[in-house]
Amino acid sequence: MEKTNKFVKDLISKMTLDQKVGATLTLGFTGTMITPDIYDQVTKYHCGGLRLTPSTRLFRDYVDPKTGEVLVKIDNIKGYKKSFNYAPYVTPAQYRDILMELQDLAMKRPGGIPLHFCIDQEGGARVNYNFGGVAMFPKQMGLVAVDDPKIAYEVARAKCKQCGPVGFNWIHSPLLDINVNPDNPEINTRAYSDNVDVVTEYAIQECKGFKDGGIIATGKHFPGVGDTASGAHFEVQQVNVDKDTMLKRDLLPYRELIKLNLLPSIMLAHSIFPAFDEKDLATLSKPIITGLLREQMGFEGVVTTDSMTMYSIASRYGGIPNGCAMALAAGADLVLMKAENQLVPETFNAIKKYVEEGKISEKDLDDKVYRILSMKHAYGLFKNGKVSSADPDEAAKDKKIAALAQKVAQRSTIVARDRKKILPLPKDGKTLVIEQMLTTANDVYWHPSLLFKKCLQRNKNTRLLEIGFKPDEADKAAVKRLTEEFDTIIVTNYFKNGTSNAAMVKEIAANKNKKVVVLADTPYKLSIPDEIDTCVVIFGPSPSTLEAAVGVIFGEIKAEGKWPVEYKINP
Repeated sequence: MEKTNKFVKDLISKMTLDQKVGATLTLGFTGTMITPDIYDQVTKYHCGGLRLTPSTRLFRDYVDPKTGEVLVKIDNIKGYKKSFNYAPYVTPAQYRDILMELQDLAMKRPGGIPLHFCIDQEGGARVNYNFGGVAMFPKQMGLVAVDDPKIAYEVARAKCKQCGPVGFNWIHSPLLDINVNPDNPEINTRAYSDNVDVVTEYAIQECKGFKDGGIIATGKHFPGVGDTASGAHFEVQQVNVDKDTMLKRDLLPYRELIKLNLLPSIMLAHSIFPAFDEKDLATLSKPIITGLLREQMGFEGVVTTDSMTMYSIASRYGGIPNGCAMALAAGADLVLMKAENQLVPETFNAIKKYVEEGKISEKDLDDKVYRILSMKHAYGLFKNGKVSSADPDEAAKDKKIAALAQKVAQRSTIVARDRKKILPLPKDGKTLVIEQMLTTANDVYWHPSLLFKKCLQRNKNTRLLEIGFKPDEADKAAVKRLTEEFDTIIVTNYFKNGTSNAAMVKEIAANKNKKVVVLADTPYKLSIPDEIDTCVVIFGPSPSTLEAAVGVIFGEIKAEGKWPVEYKINP
């Protein structure tokens, strides 16, 4: 690796071993209160950055969505009660002040090394900046449903305009996975499409938008987990795709983006790829990181892991701290370790021990830190943490961006099926809305029961029944009782980590005397069973997509979305 940045080289020459080890860590900051442990992460452990989750207070255990078994227990050292997990509400400007307090603390460290602030902002419900009225967009597949690649550029630029003033400078997007398996429990609509050319075309536009907007983009999950029916959060995932297919299909978006210099960062998959390495997850695979990505594909940017607390890591490799050290030894530059507990010092010490024992050479460590700090320098983070001068609250409510979000929502909404032609629904009928509970922000802009609120604005004869994302026995009893009282029912069938509400919606739809509208968030059969006569598809239940869906259901607007995948459901 040629090191041409004199500023960064001089800085590294003055750094201690502890500072260099800390620079390889992206640690977690959940909620809106800076606890002593967060201060320690910045000052004592010299962390390079923080992965932010503002709307919840606790980083939760990994619980198998199918069995309810706790697979990875994350000890709660904050003292918060687990049953209440909404963080204290803040405005975007108030959260900016919180981040700037941490950034000021970081830049007073020797060398003035700034923090990177990472978020997921994929779209739909998978967003970390989701409060204060900020515009939210559909998931990546929803952008393809708009049928205009330039919209991906516009959406990325809009995200930058709203994220920059708060202090967010690194986005863990886009997904470059090709979702060829319709039963994929984790990727699904987070991918652009099941067609590699479509994925590449939209990814190029989105990465151009992030680059022009001055925010670091991250392609994930390398080398590609679109062709699997399992997930790394709750099991050890193996992607059994042959080498030739991986090279021609799954790796194509990465090759194109690397060639165009549009991919500053790549995130590794917590999966085994026998085509390249039969033993180790990609996150800890030297043949994949160093051999394939660095040497064969010529990638010179920053390689980061996904969250190292997932089951696939925690269940192997002698624990999470040792797994983090092994990932760096295999070729990763940054490890993402979000648990805010004793795992922080344990991870720091495990990495430091690897260096002291020669398992990670000092030269290799310097190379990692050089790549990380060079990226920060290139994106202006050394200049006051690279915070836009724009007002965060005003940027969140930018009317042009809000209009773009609503346009994209309408142009991505699809009436997947309406066999009995019951749409649009009348605005005076007695209607029951059965709405799955989601983890959202909890402000006037986005909150549980928002679908009900939007339906109520159209029809005052609407009643709400909230159910768990995975309905329990009490939910099922309430549904059975209330559906008997209503002729018209709007019910959600959202999909997450392999679970959905399909069994319930099929049972409701079995009564052919009822008008049943299913609101789904994927175009796949798992969300649109054959038994469902009427289904509207949105790509993530954010405020703008829910507004568009309700507008379609009550006949105020037309659904303009195009089918975004080669996969087809039965008509």
